[in-house]
Amino acid sequence: MEHRIAISHACGIVAEAILEKLNASGFEPDSLLLLDQESNVGKRLAFGSGFLAVQNQYDFDYSSCALMLLTQADTTLESEALNQGCLLISHAIEREANALFLAKDAPEPVLSYSEASWRLAGAELSCLMPVLLQLNRMQSISQLNITLMRSAEFRDKAGVDELASQTIALLSAREVVADVFPEQIAFNLLPEATDSRLSTDLNHFMGTISYTPALQTINVPIFHGFAAAVQLRFASDVALEDCYQHLESMDGLVLKQGAASPISDCNQSFSCVISQLEQASNQPSSLQFWMIADPMRYGLANNFVNVTEFLLKSFL
Repeated sequence: MEHRIAISHACGIVAEAILEKLNASGFEPDSLLLLDQESNVGKRLAFGSGFLAVQNQYDFDYSSCALMLLTQADTTLESEALNQGCLLISHAIEREANALFLAKDAPEPVLSYSEASWRLAGAELSCLMPVLLQLNRMQSISQLNITLMRSAEFRDKAGVDELASQTIALLSAREVVADVFPEQIAFNLLPEATDSRLSTDLNHFMGTISYTPALQTINVPIFHGFAAAVQLRFASDVALEDCYQHLESMDGLVLKQGAASPISDCNQSFSCVISQLEQASNQPSSLQFWMIADPMRYGLANNFVNVTEFLLKSFL
């Protein structure tokens, strides 16, 4: 096989979404290698019409691979793969270089052949960028306020399991134990500091902007999904009908008039939904909307696979 692609932490939520997208994109089973920790070795994960067996990611010859998709932060694994000549992409690596994001109609990045690893845009940014880029092409955005709402799956299966166990404990009048989250997440809201790189990456993808985006992050007690309340202001007045038309032209985006939720509208979906698209009274340069998406599929998996295809075409 000309190209071998290794996927780390293959039994995790992110890897599951990536495998679905790779299958839909026509990747052949013999081009993929599934890796995870020793306790998951031997598991068979569905892909296409068959199954792929999981191998030990800490006892593997990465020199046989062209590219690794690192789906969780793991400095040991990252170092091992790079030392053996395997290129690497991940949303979870610590690099100060600009993040990568690729979508339809987005400009292809200019990459250096001297690079061996690339940081991808995170789940939230990968969900937001297609919409923000489309609106910014219509009319320059001059102000941006976003409240990000993260479900338990942002902490992978451990976060989902903790929300489930806390919910059962509370309903059974038992003590709640918090390990993954700093405090009880069940039936609760937990704000957290927004990653400073999110603002930097927004600036990079939108072009040099003269404003600082206002970003807030809140952990919410739902198992899966992502939501964002977005308020923005354009550099000049814009008709609401024009906003509708520009967004309706996008692939993978649904505009909805009524209420929309991650559970009912975007569960296990590679598309996103926007509702409550409106302008404040007497403020024709403003726009606000509610956006929901499956962050692992519409966000991370789409970007992982788009970047993988670009690298296979241009680098490998």
